[in-house]
Amino acid sequence: MPWQVGNVTITRVVEIEGPTTATWVLPDAVPEALARIPWLGPGFVRPDGKLLMSVHALVIASQGRRILVDTCVGNDKRRTVSAWNQRTGPFLEELAAAGCARESIDRVVCTHLHVDHVGWNTMRQGGAWVPTFPNARYLIGRAEWAHVQGAPEDPEEPVVSDSVRPIVDAGLVDLVDATPSSPTRSGSSRRPATPPGT
Repeated sequence: MPWQVGNVTITRVVEIEGPTTATWVLPDAVPEALARIPWLGPGFVRPDGKLLMSVHALVIASQGRRILVDTCVGNDKRRTVSAWNQRTGPFLEELAAAGCARESIDRVVCTHLHVDHVGWNTMRQGGAWVPTFPNARYLIGRAEWAHVQGAPEDPEEPVVSDSVRPIVDAGLVDLVDATPSSPTRSGSSRRPATPPGT
């Protein structure tokens, strides 16, 4: 379901959604703690205390541009989370059904380089990882890129090798500087960037 904000349309495209204990990613998200936050139910927490998690992308369309924010988990990739390992889901078909064929994406924004945010940056084609969105510029935080380059890669989950390095090698990445939160002249503020590697 798309949201309309002025002349901007935002469409959520879900790759994976369902209940989870969530303590594997949010250690304090035990049922007792979640029950003390009434606004979480029923949309985000089920009566049995399981958190409803969603791995999804957002497509922002405005002034003839289509910007894809985060690219989920992806297909055919080795991952340590069993439900994400070697997926064969219909994300690209869902994206096309939302009116956004992969070739129509102008920009891809990687908010950070976690496994569930960069997976569809690439797809398997002829035994190689190739850019999924060949007509897009991929925007990645400069500090985040520097961080992952200096960190050892898990051979069981080679996220940088299969989902980030191929778009860099293809010349499709623009590194951007993140600015810490600060008031603007209008009095609003910009959100701080996710610290690299978190």
